[in-house]
Amino acid sequence: MEKLTVQEEELMQVIWQYGEGSVKTFLQEFPNPKPPYTTVASIIKNLEKKGFVNSKKIGRAHVWTPVTSRS
Repeated sequence: MEKLTVQEEELMQVIWQYGEGSVKTFLQEFPNPKPPYTTVASIIKNLEKKGFVNSKKIGRAHVWTPVTSRS
């Protein structure tokens, strides 16, 4: 597997904490000033390309789940 950037690792910590959720859900966990929604969406797309998360579409939203465990 590829290495994670600092931003990707921060987002993965949030995803592992929740287990699954949307970009909006994960964005709530970032401290102020929060990154833009589009930035978090881009990071999570990169995580999917690297094989760390999967997505499923529910209605109009995507729900992301971790593929790898925290350890």
